Amino acid sequence: DPPDVLDKQKCLDALAALRHAKWFQARANGLQSCVVVIRILRDLCQRVPTWAPLNQWAMELLVEKCVSSGGGNMSPGDALRRVFEALASGILLPGGPGLFDPCEKEPTDEAATLTNQEREDITASAQHALRLIAFRQIHKVLGMEPLPQQPKHPRGGAKAPQNNPRKRRRTNSNGEGTE
Repeated sequence: DPPDVLDKQKCLDALAALRHAKWFQARANGLQSCVVVIRILRDLCQRVPTWAPLNQWAMELLVEKCVSSGGGNMSPGDALRRVFEALASGILLPGGPGLFDPCEKEPTDEAATLTNQEREDITASAQHALRLIAFRQIHKVLGMEPLPQQPKHPRGGAKAPQNNPRKRRRTNSNGEGTE
């Protein structure tokens, strides 16, 4: 090869990155909560070593598939839960459906670079994150302090009503109601 010719692999990688950017602009950018969930997962990949092996393009494919298949406008919280549900169900595990690249002619699994152990670790971590979310501890998944608890009844304000319509009145042995 002449010395002024560019490296073939670098050119192919740049073309693939361009296809990925065009695909993202066309498909994922229009979904309301897709970008938000990708940012959250990027942060998770930086904070938690278990998630570090998951590459950016595989993450974007996963989030787009989960959010677009959910239908309608999904809140970022619902979209994040849906992504964790997909991962927890074993989408990355060997023998699972995998993450196939829609930008390539040949079927290419974008999670192929992950070892079996990394796949299992990410799946287990997603299952744990789902448990935390289910028990109202999403702050631990997001790596932030819990929000302060709001009081159920305003302090110093009006008293709660004495007769709660959701409670039944007691009856004595004669069958008469008492307060």
